[in-house]
Amino acid sequence: MIWLWLARLLGAASSPIVAATGANAAAPGPAETYALPRSRREQARLELQHFALRQLLGTHFLAPIEQPGAILDVGSGTGVWLREAARRWPRAQLVALDKDLTLLRQPLPPHCQPVQADLLTGLPFAEARFDYVHQRFLATAIPVTAWPGILDDLLRITRPGGWLELVEATGDTGNEGPLHRQVRTWFTTLLERRGLRLDAALNLPHWLQERGLQPQILRFQMPLFGRRRGAPLFREDVLSALQALESQLAAVNHIPREQIAATLTALPREWERLRTSSGGIAVWGRKP
Repeated sequence: MIWLWLARLLGAASSPIVAATGANAAAPGPAETYALPRSRREQARLELQHFALRQLLGTHFLAPIEQPGAILDVGSGTGVWLREAARRWPRAQLVALDKDLTLLRQPLPPHCQPVQADLLTGLPFAEARFDYVHQRFLATAIPVTAWPGILDDLLRITRPGGWLELVEATGDTGNEGPLHRQVRTWFTTLLERRGLRLDAALNLPHWLQERGLQPQILRFQMPLFGRRRGAPLFREDVLSALQALESQLAAVNHIPREQIAATLTALPREWERLRTSSGGIAVWGRKP
């Protein structure tokens, strides 16, 4: 069912994008830190990732919130998570926030407003506006030094008693082979050139505790082998992302692009043989 849906998705024409203007429009931010191209292929990858997480974690919503009045999805991408939220809470006011709205699919659910703003330059919302603030897989776009200020801003716009939920990759690997280790080294070099570190997400529980929350923590492994727990989707997700970065990986590591491509081609066999997995963390907490 998912693969049929994706085939239709990849063959569909792109929809027009609606961007927020006026008070909700942010000034241009710093240089782009998001390394992946904003393309139809990236749209498909993000939605693969969404379904893979559902198969692994069993839910799209970890915070035990019942009837949120206002929900913010930070770094909304295609808006796929927000669409799930709209189905679960049809009366909630929904906001999709991203620095670039070109990945956002149309039409949007009722009561959903797109807001174009750069998380790194401050959120364009009043204090205590949202009951539920969700953010997923932005460690590859948030510099390490920016995390504390971003968490302060996310909590500023969360209502007392509201929930903040963060889901991130951590960079750790289970049953890592030499090919995966080499690719991880190349990828780490690319991220560090942009001031980024995947393992910054491991600090999230501590950072939230410092801000008065009592966070719930879920460490998980995303399987890159077999056919269970979303593994085929996670494999496609990771390979698609790395293939889109081939030229950048080659440039920053001063190696031929052909070497990158050949290594990526061989990776799935190594994953299967060694039963490799990639680490992640989910952290959610209630604002006092």
